[in-house]
Amino acid sequence: MAAVAAVLVAPTALLAVGGADLRQPAQAAVPGDRLTESALTQHGRRGQYEDFSGLRVTVSQTRNLVTQGIEVSWTGGRATAPESAYGTSYLQVMQCWGPDPDAPDFRETCQFGGLTAKGEVSEELELQVGVSASSRSVDFNLDANGNPAGRDPAERLPADAQVIPFRSSDGERTRMKDFPPAGAPDDGVPDVEDFFRRDETNEVVAARTSSDGAGRIIFEVQRGSDAKGLNCGEVLADAPAGRRCWLVVVPRGDRDFHGDVYQSTRRASGSPLLPSYFANRIVFPLDFEPVRPPCPLGGEVFDTVGSEMVAPAAVSWQASLCAGGRAAFSHTVTTESTAGAAVLSPGAQGRGVAYVDEPVLRAETDPMVLHAPITVNAAVIAFQVEARTSKSEVPGSTPDAQRLNGQPLPELKLTPRLVAKLLTQSYQQDVPDPSDNPDIAKNPRSIRVDDEFVRLNPVFDSFFPTSRHYPIQLPDGESVLARRVWQWVLADEAARRWLSGVPDEKGMRVNPAYVPLVFGDGQGLPRFPKEDPSCRTGEPTNGVPKFEYCMPGFAPWAESLEVAARQTLRSDARQRIVWDETAGGIDPENPQARLGDYKAAPPPLPGRKFGLGITDAASAARYGLATASLCDAAGQGCVTANGAGLLAGVGAMEPSPVDGVLQANPTRSVPGAYPLTMLTYAAANLDRAEPARREYARLLRFIATDGQTIGSKPGQLPPGYAPLPQSLRNQTLAVATELAKVVPSSPTPTGSAPGSSSDPPPSTSPSPSTPAGGATPSPAGTPSATPTPPAAVVPVAATTPTPGEPVGWLRFLLLGVLGAGMASGIAGPVMLTLGYRRSTSDGTGT
Repeated sequence: MAAVAAVLVAPTALLAVGGADLRQPAQAAVPGDRLTESALTQHGRRGQYEDFSGLRVTVSQTRNLVTQGIEVSWTGGRATAPESAYGTSYLQVMQCWGPDPDAPDFRETCQFGGLTAKGEVSEELELQVGVSASSRSVDFNLDANGNPAGRDPAERLPADAQVIPFRSSDGERTRMKDFPPAGAPDDGVPDVEDFFRRDETNEVVAARTSSDGAGRIIFEVQRGSDAKGLNCGEVLADAPAGRRCWLVVVPRGDRDFHGDVYQSTRRASGSPLLPSYFANRIVFPLDFEPVRPPCPLGGEVFDTVGSEMVAPAAVSWQASLCAGGRAAFSHTVTTESTAGAAVLSPGAQGRGVAYVDEPVLRAETDPMVLHAPITVNAAVIAFQVEARTSKSEVPGSTPDAQRLNGQPLPELKLTPRLVAKLLTQSYQQDVPDPSDNPDIAKNPRSIRVDDEFVRLNPVFDSFFPTSRHYPIQLPDGESVLARRVWQWVLADEAARRWLSGVPDEKGMRVNPAYVPLVFGDGQGLPRFPKEDPSCRTGEPTNGVPKFEYCMPGFAPWAESLEVAARQTLRSDARQRIVWDETAGGIDPENPQARLGDYKAAPPPLPGRKFGLGITDAASAARYGLATASLCDAAGQGCVTANGAGLLAGVGAMEPSPVDGVLQANPTRSVPGAYPLTMLTYAAANLDRAEPARREYARLLRFIATDGQTIGSKPGQLPPGYAPLPQSLRNQTLAVATELAKVVPSSPTPTGSAPGSSSDPPPSTSPSPSTPAGGATPSPAGTPSATPTPPAAVVPVAATTPTPGEPVGWLRFLLLGVLGAGMASGIAGPVMLTLGYRRSTSDGTGT
């Protein structure tokens, strides 16, 4: 809503657009909140039968795009009717690749119709948005009175065409016939689902306009192979900066393609790709970061390993660091223990720099390591919840709630006990079969109807009673982030009692599968377990029982923080719970029969998203997600993971066992400080050879200076992070200085490990990273206009990774993962764009 307000007050003079001009003048929107310097505003035009000239649409970012979320907001529209569905006057949004948005065949390049691939359009979806409005159908159209309407009079496809074909960026064109019957021979012509399926497409079938004429969605733009039919950002001979794509908004009004007004009980019918509707499109250029290594091939590469919390920043910094032919820096995400071992290991297995969320502790015989602060990030509970608050569905709905109907909610509040309920799969909708567990069977079916949640978020009093939520997205594996979340939960007495088995005030109990877990040590769990053992067997078909599905299929983990954010935006838990009799292949014992299997459930219908996910603040910002405010047990003292909350969180950090290193303490509540703030350090090995030390020092100097500028351009610190306070930047600069000038304790031949004897301290005598005996490092300060000289910085904490060569065995290990055929000289830059993500989202790792 703040973005919409920014549009309303922007001192802009939007130009009226003529009826035949599809290249409408665009105007830069005033940056603010979600709006970047490349934001654009355009408005609709007068069509053949309907006037959309009062509609103003703003896209928050149009340049330097990767696979991410961008905000599309609008004003001046007509309210969507009816309140409970998307009958008339709504927007349809899609991404297209065609070189000329004015060309007659431009519509064939648009990614739309994936929700109805294989003819899987559901009756519920048609009732929600209108017959064929989610498809590429040519013929299946109804007129304003609900009668068969035949073809759009403006349609020019051959008479036997049944669907509008999709033409991929590689030149392939899909069939124009309906899908062939099961068992028909393959004719070699691709189908739409060969390029995008319902679990891959980013199309928005219907976006609601509120009673005040405004609306807002977060649209997932897709780069590279994330949309393999579009290949946006692909580097071509005639497009060295990467293939340009387009965001296309098709406003749907209240008339059919004959000009007749739909009756009040009817839905707008027909695909938005039909010529009469597509003529009203509003087109925005989308310029993506090119799909190529950010650094020249064959150059020297220095690798880093460790925390995923720094990965989005490491990707952004790469292009600036290797500019002018300088060495590149790769980053590979590992667990905290692996990062610590790598920075302490001798020989080629050692790493010069590891990014760590907890300080590396060294023994006296280990090499010396210094810790330099590099990023301020946070663990967050991100959400994408679309309000279902219409007056017709909820008689008691307030006017304010009604204006939110169909829109993403801007805020959410959570207490430690509510988070504990989500993490322990204690709501009925969070487990495959609640009837297997008497305690779960008596609990609320979802957080949506939990009295504790509704009291804290009263807008949900106005929600449609049967609206549901999907299992929360949880990142896989062990991490400091998981431990911090559990520590915060366990610090609350009410949450701790409930986790021990004591029911809440309404009788809700913890899922008993979690009671045996150890919560009492105060250190928290290092992961997010999924312990519920229940399974469900599908209803029999023709007397034959279906397979059962259990937790791995019902609520799989997200492979990374970035994937957790992306799936939260989609409100897609990737549940494999829909039975498909043909999905399991041929029965080897009966070649005439096919084996069934479960496949992905369809995404929520328009206006019905209710997704939650644990991720980091930078990944949440990348996908345009709002993050929950964290409150105390009474619902007071709520703090959000914005810049102010994160910087206050840094100021509230406490000394760690290593002198000069700060560490979050989620068990301690400080007013205004976001409790899950996380400060990541670069643990730098002082025993590397001189060229490597010099390059890693350059890396740290960049991070402490230009690398702390927030922005969406390469080289900048991505939104979601908070810039380091000046005192911490000075500490990083001091580490860079020591790293550049220290001399290893004993000469080491190239490629060999240093001696195991203790190293003499550097010339400025940084403190060793063994546990401090009562020494208290200076706390992090707030940003200062006058930088503190490096000599006044807190002691530089030391731990010791052994020197590694610029790229050692890790390069070849990753090359094996990436596949044969790449020369070792290109591996570093590619690792940066691929390595930090355990599940590729756009084909390039970013």
